[in-house]
Amino acid sequence: MLIKKTITRNDIYLFGLILLAIGIPLSNVLMSSAQIILLANWLFDKNILKKIKLFFTNKPALIFSFIFLLHLIGLLYTSDFNYAFKDLRTKIPILFLPLVISTSSIIDAKKLKLILSFFVASVLFASLVCYYIYLTSVFDDVRQISIFISHIRFSLDICLAICILFYFGYKDPSLTNTKKWIINLLLIWLVFFLFVLQAFTGIIILVFLFLIFLLYFTISIKNWTYKLILLSTFIAFPFIIFMFIRAGIHSYFRVENKNNIKLEQFTPRGNLYYHDTIAFGVENGNYIGLYVCPDELKAYWAKRSKINIDSNDRMGQHISYTLIRFLNSKGFRKDADGVMALNDKEVKAIERGCANTIYLQHPGLLTRLYKALFEYNAYMISGNTRGHSIFQRLELWKAAIGIIKNNFWFGVGTGDMVTVYDKQLKIMNSDLSGQKLRAHNQYLSIFSAFGIFGFIIFIFALTYPPFLNRSFKDYYFMVFFIIICLSMINEDTIESQAGVSFFAFFYSLFLLSGVKAPELK
Repeated sequence: MLIKKTITRNDIYLFGLILLAIGIPLSNVLMSSAQIILLANWLFDKNILKKIKLFFTNKPALIFSFIFLLHLIGLLYTSDFNYAFKDLRTKIPILFLPLVISTSSIIDAKKLKLILSFFVASVLFASLVCYYIYLTSVFDDVRQISIFISHIRFSLDICLAICILFYFGYKDPSLTNTKKWIINLLLIWLVFFLFVLQAFTGIIILVFLFLIFLLYFTISIKNWTYKLILLSTFIAFPFIIFMFIRAGIHSYFRVENKNNIKLEQFTPRGNLYYHDTIAFGVENGNYIGLYVCPDELKAYWAKRSKINIDSNDRMGQHISYTLIRFLNSKGFRKDADGVMALNDKEVKAIERGCANTIYLQHPGLLTRLYKALFEYNAYMISGNTRGHSIFQRLELWKAAIGIIKNNFWFGVGTGDMVTVYDKQLKIMNSDLSGQKLRAHNQYLSIFSAFGIFGFIIFIFALTYPPFLNRSFKDYYFMVFFIIICLSMINEDTIESQAGVSFFAFFYSLFLLSGVKAPELK
């Protein structure tokens, strides 16, 4: 006889949590649907008044919700209510996820592992799809392969998934050697994909976490042989990174025999070369502005491509400049012979906006380093920041500091952020004005929006709940906390649906769900 099992409110609650865990790396629609299910399940409960009272007696949950309260208070002195209410809608998970999770049934260790397993599986699925796009599609920027959510937000998901898999493989005594090997392979895959994605924020966070783990194991291991090996690795790793960066800078800027360059005046076809060692700088160890023959570039580029040399490539750059940079990176002269020496793949890459052969040959960390060096070079020569993410951030941080100085005590309010930033950028004569940008630093965004008092409340609401719950001893919460706090240095992490859902969900799950999170021993 078949017995029909009744679906309970707790089953729906668990389903909503799993669906949200799946949706965070994959889909804003799934994220919204999961949160609607969780909220509706919570609201249609005869014990809702008891739950509300329980929330107000739960100090960690109540204090964390102060972050949302800040944005409500900021309505009192804002002028752009359209933006303010849009911002509030984005931040709603910071209010209702702690409310729902802290007043619902306790998540035991088995259910927590199930939720996290679905999250890791979702991250793995998204990474495979994105890598397939990387291998098979034409794109202007490799970070465009992150088709589900922003590449930076996705990199945070990857970092957390790596930490979860690491704990699964390290701590679970029931795992067979085969399963451990599978977990190790998945870890290697996610690390590899993170570098393919070129998400600088995620890479820095992963390196920082690696060093923390290395230091932890160095201190905790009693065997002195292993301790010395780990200590040597801990010391050597930053040195290796330093040497890698140093070698990259050397190969990028160092021009061999620059004091003995004998410049030819004419191309093999008898046309005049232009030479400039100042205006365009150096890239890949060659002066970009040497041996340039515009007439031959125009005539012979027309034989290789249907895109006019006077138009823009797919990234909005002047294709003539992209072509010159690419030829320079190959060590070719910027003339007819140089253009004709390009293969068809390289021509297509130039049309897409690829300006350096390194970007094709070494996708990953070296490409990211070379792009950063080009941004530095261009910024030092022209002061231009457009298209240069690192120096855009520096410019926006300067703007944030200017706004904070003028609105130190209470900030500018919830809705006026974009307007005030645009005004400040115009005062600075920045080329970023008119682009509706914010600080790209969550701490500066909070400070400029709510002043010193709001900033203190934000830091208090972020850090005090785990002190109350002693959650800094919990492995999952600690790695998540490091990821989120580091991400806020380089990004407005909670200003998008994917970012705020990631933040509010895992903060609440690890801190407020009642689960006894594991300690790394």
